[in-house]
Formats: sequence, structure tokens, C-alpha cells
Amino acid sequence: MSTRPTYAGYIAMSLDGFIADANGSVEWLDPFNAALGEAGDDGGYGDFIGPIDALVMGRATYEQVMGWGWPYEARAGYVLTRQMDFTGDNVTAAGDITALRTAIEANGHRHIWIMGGGETQRAALDNGMFDNLQVFVMPTLLGDGLPCFAPGKQHNLSLTASTEMPGGIMKLDYAIKE
Repeated sequence: MSTRPTYAGYIAMSLDGFIADANGSVEWLDPFNAALGEAGDDGGYGDFIGPIDALVMGRATYEQVMGWGWPYEARAGYVLTRQMDFTGDNVTAAGDITALRTAIEANGHRHIWIMGGGETQRAALDNGMFDNLQVFVMPTLLGDGLPCFAPGKQHNLSLTASTEMPGGIMKLDYAIKE
């Protein structure tokens, strides 16, 4: 039996591939979250977050999350940042993805959510960390913003499921083929 941790993605993006608007805001998601809530649907978030014991994110994502207050209970956070003067509660910071991965695995985490942003997701993808990815495609075109994945090398994915959700949202589940 493998002792390798599992790394998963769970992210919403606009149809044109953005996770945040040009100002870095995710408020554009509010109407879609409301539509799910009205339908009594959490987008599978409860099932997804249940086994998660650590989260990986970039510094900008961490700062945005902290603006809401840490909503992930006692789960550990790992922040990928070039600014090593960084400190935060319940988080470990590293300057590169290899050091971050080493810290995660040294601390015994087993189920890790790679949250974002686009540079963090790209670094994790390019370093073979993703096992699976759930992408929620929102029926809107932002026109500009922060991409779901920063530019990088090609990766082929295998679609394992697609689900139409309330509000015209499409959930796409992928396994990462490496």
C-alpha cells in the first residue's frame, strides 16, 4: 500500500479561464454560490473538505482567505511565497514547491488541497503533485483576470465525470495523466 499523500484541486473558474477578476476579487462567484445554496447544494464541498488535513496556496490567496478569517478549522496551511519574511498563524511558508512538498510530507499530512492561485497551481501541476482536479466552470466570461493556471508545460488530463449543477455550473472531474 502506498504511503504517498494525495493532492487534489477543487476550484471554480469563469468560462474564459479566470479564478479571480482583474482586481483579484472572487466576488463574481457570489451569485453562483447563492444559486447553489438556494438549491440546497454545496457543490460537493462538504465531501471534498472532510478528509483534507492541509491546504497549499500562494501568498495572495492566503491574504485573501485571512480577510475572511481562517475558515478551515485546525487544518494546516502551506504558503508558497517569494517573500520569506512571511509569517502567519497555523501556516508554513516556503520559497519553492519542492521545499513546500517536503514540509507537507515531513509533517505527515495525507490529503492536501492545492487551492491556488494560478502560479501555485501551475507549480504543483508541473511538479507532479496533483492526483485529481475538480473544476467548476461558471457560465460567465470575465474578460480579464487571474488565470486558473499560469502558463507552463502541457499536461494531459483524463475526464472522469461531468455534472450539470444549479445555476448553469458545470463540474468537471479529472484524473491527472503523467
